[in-house]
Amino acid sequence: MDSGASVRITYWAEQTGDHKLSNLDGIDAFRADVARDYVSVIHARPGELGGLLHLAVEFVSNISMADVATFLASGMAYDAIKSGVNALVLRPFIQAYRKLKARNRDSRLDIEVLRLVLSDSVVVIYRLGDDSIVPHLDKILGRLAAEYKHLVLRSGETPFEIHVPVFEDPADDRLSPFRVLLDVDEIIEPKPEADYFKLWGLQYDFSRTKRVYDVERHLLLDETFLTAEWYQIEWDARFRRTQGR
Repeated sequence: MDSGASVRITYWAEQTGDHKLSNLDGIDAFRADVARDYVSVIHARPGELGGLLHLAVEFVSNISMADVATFLASGMAYDAIKSGVNALVLRPFIQAYRKLKARNRDSRLDIEVLRLVLSDSVVVIYRLGDDSIVPHLDKILGRLAAEYKHLVLRSGETPFEIHVPVFEDPADDRLSPFRVLLDVDEIIEPKPEADYFKLWGLQYDFSRTKRVYDVERHLLLDETFLTAEWYQIEWDARFRRTQGR
């Protein structure tokens, strides 16, 4: 079957020898399942204890977010979107992933981040807790489709990146009013069933601006946000300033 998309999966496993990893049970079957439906690459890398067996999953498709929003709004199934030769078919991957997860019930296997790289935009969905992305994926994409028309700037520009979700930073010395969750030293306790549908971070390339979208109020806020990468950059810059460097 040609799913119309390609997928890249990276995960980190415990190193057990000079060039060996403690790998997942059934990983070869998972590779074969994924390869049947996608052009795919799956990379296992030696990782630190904090992030073992957390998958970074990236789909690439020629379909546009505008078309995805239109199809989902019309009632098409979120995991089998197809328009001509372009498609975003997620169902085979989800089925293969659930089989792999069932064979590794005692492990910490999970999806850390899911990136949907489309022809006009990139949607980034973050893990908020154990097994949070896949069970909420249909509702996330459905809500994104319903809200997409509200993400357009007055100039007509649509967001190039959509980060789901972002949070208001409660820290007194915060670097930015809003940010995504951090990998370490996180003080926010997320609730996936609610937080996926509260605040999203949007990046607009042509106007070179970032905005925060209040999902519940259907409102674009004149606020910026930080991804984990930019948070680290800003934190390092602050540290250098305080050290007089």
